[in-house]
Amino acid sequence: MDWLMALVLLVVGGCIGYFVAKFVNERKLLSEKDKKQKVDIKELMTQRAMNHVQDSKYIAEQLRQQADALSEQIATFEEAFNQLNTDVPEVAVSFFGEHASAYLRHTAAKPSKEKTTSEFQPLDFASQSSGLFSGSESKKIKPKQ
Repeated sequence: MDWLMALVLLVVGGCIGYFVAKFVNERKLLSEKDKKQKVDIKELMTQRAMNHVQDSKYIAEQLRQQADALSEQIATFEEAFNQLNTDVPEVAVSFFGEHASAYLRHTAAKPSKEKTTSEFQPLDFASQSSGLFSGSESKKIKPKQ
């Protein structure tokens, strides 16, 4: 009977040892997977950060080029405007041009003024009883108290 007890304890100890070894081995594999996953994530984030920095530098360079082009255009416009002002200081630039302005000046009809009399009444009071001022006393507005 002693040998049977030893055999049962040996089997129970083997089972317990098997499960403990399996648990420890799984933890070790999980920690290695976590480490590898963290390294992969770090590499991915580094790659994305580098791409972002390169894109930002490219955009900044494009903005710099556009700003330079705009500065050149403003300088060119300013020079042209200054030359226009220095070449013809007293003559104003007409909207329609020389020939069209002269034609319009000579062909424009001069407005005729109508003489009004004291009997003339504006359109709002056409028959002495129109609009708000009708003249009837029955429709007076009473002030609120």
